[in-house]
Amino acid sequence: MRQAGFANVLIALATTLALPAPSAAQASRIGPDYDIEMSRMIPMRDSVSLEAWIFKPAHLTGKAPAVLELTQYDIDGARRGEFATFVRRGYVFVQVYVRGRGRSGGEKTDDLGLQVGLDGHDVVEWIAAQPWSDGHVVMYGGSFVGMTQWRTAAQVPPHLSAIAPYVPIYPGWDIPNTNGIPQAWTNVILGYTAGRSLNEGFIQRQDYWYGKMLEQYAAYRPFRELDSAIGIAPDDWWMHGGQGGKASMFKVWLDRVGDEAFNLGAEPKTADYARMTFPVLTATGYFDDDQPGALRYYRNHEAHAPPAAESLSYLVIGPWDHGGTQRPTKTIMGLTIPDAAVLNMSSFQADWDDWILGRGGKPEFFRDKVAYFMLGADEWRYAPSLPAASSGSDATFCLSDAAGTPADVFHSGELVETSPRVQAAAIIVSDPHELPEVSMARYVPDEDLMSQFRDFQKRAIVFHSEPLAHDMEVAGHMRLRLVTEANTPDFDLWAQVLMVLPDGSTIRLGEDIRRARFRDGPFTEELLKPGQIAGIPFEFYWMARRIPAGARLRLTIAPLNSPSYQKNYNTGGRIGYEKIEDARVATIKVFHDAAHPSCLFMPLAAAPTR
Repeated sequence: MRQAGFANVLIALATTLALPAPSAAQASRIGPDYDIEMSRMIPMRDSVSLEAWIFKPAHLTGKAPAVLELTQYDIDGARRGEFATFVRRGYVFVQVYVRGRGRSGGEKTDDLGLQVGLDGHDVVEWIAAQPWSDGHVVMYGGSFVGMTQWRTAAQVPPHLSAIAPYVPIYPGWDIPNTNGIPQAWTNVILGYTAGRSLNEGFIQRQDYWYGKMLEQYAAYRPFRELDSAIGIAPDDWWMHGGQGGKASMFKVWLDRVGDEAFNLGAEPKTADYARMTFPVLTATGYFDDDQPGALRYYRNHEAHAPPAAESLSYLVIGPWDHGGTQRPTKTIMGLTIPDAAVLNMSSFQADWDDWILGRGGKPEFFRDKVAYFMLGADEWRYAPSLPAASSGSDATFCLSDAAGTPADVFHSGELVETSPRVQAAAIIVSDPHELPEVSMARYVPDEDLMSQFRDFQKRAIVFHSEPLAHDMEVAGHMRLRLVTEANTPDFDLWAQVLMVLPDGSTIRLGEDIRRARFRDGPFTEELLKPGQIAGIPFEFYWMARRIPAGARLRLTIAPLNSPSYQKNYNTGGRIGYEKIEDARVATIKVFHDAAHPSCLFMPLAAAPTR
């Protein structure tokens, strides 16, 4: 049998050899259209080396521009496969691990500070010095990778030709705290990037990490213990603690809530933006948790960058969440997205890069400095600036309830044009002993933009507008100002605005959370005094939507009492260290009379330009 098989192989080989040789054109199509240099080590100025994977057009003989991602996620192109689009367009695509990841040297503690920008500078200049480089390097990517672009840009590498930060995180501004309230989600990201590889299995096991959050919440454990409960190693993601030794990064940030010098110490400064002579393409979404950071970078750049660079810089903001901005899909958080907003972001980015580098014409999409998608009208609109998308006028809806406190969703208060002259205040009770999220836990994994279950929680107060007589287009940040008085020095509130359609279905327009001690900003801390009347300002994420005639607005306000955030025990004590034994029940008055109006402001959209 063995001899017969060998004879068959010889016959097959002879037949193959007798076939005509492939033509030159056919031969050029054999094999992949790219080459990879794996685990190339790039030296930094302090002798630490970073690991890179370099994707090149197949058999590249000339020089080419490069696209750089400086990342903590992966460098083999597996997560998004974006390298393929750029390589086919003639770019070399370079993915580089930051310190402490993969084979890269150094410590992860440096990856949220100034060091990551210094490393970005050195990587850009290393790329530009390679024999295959034409001297142009553009940076691209989202989330953490968006942040590394801004940090690199602040170092102004001579060969950096452009950056494209999508949904960039802003350490100290939108992570690890929201308006001064520490986020539990931080620990999920620390677990996702624990060690030197990307832990996809961990991030997919929501039953584990959300279950741990819920477990700690239900046991009234101090928030500072959460990283240990989830399993984060204190010597993996660490920082220098108050005594100079290593301490858990989560706990160090928790100890510095409200400390502006610490939180924003590594952000780009005015002088840094003034030296950025290259264009910037910013992208974020209406439902992106890092929209506050993306727009803070964008606004600072717009205000301080040289005019020539700023004139070539653009903002794209659409109906996307954090992941959806990087790769839009037909459904985002349960909401069906119009086809016109489902962009192929890698091709979109390559078109912009081609134009900026003089390799192609200006893409037709970039008709003005800001592109935003008007949901409901389902079209892209354009403005010379973000404020110009708004008319400058608001539709005002003030809280009202004849009895003072609305009973529930079905016996709600009203949203009216003018506050009544005299009305009793609404009362919200914030009791840290209560665990509302335990009863809602079965709904949380499926929560999306159409969910209403939070409007039915025990302590919520709800207000509805009358059905709109006409379509109303809004573009900008919705704002809510509550005039309050409480019997405790601190408290937290959550607010949500829904669009209620005539069939009873809803779509979330925005939500926000606020802590009374940080009512004047995340770095201005002032506890309430007995009898003090204080305004609590809410600002929702920027969005653009046509709200149809017949729809109503629903405003829901409730105590923030969730495992997703550090629980406020209403004592005014040290954040993250309070215990249930310290807890105080807060009785919060929300005034809604003419002398103390509490109102929702809807920014009306500018007329579309044609």
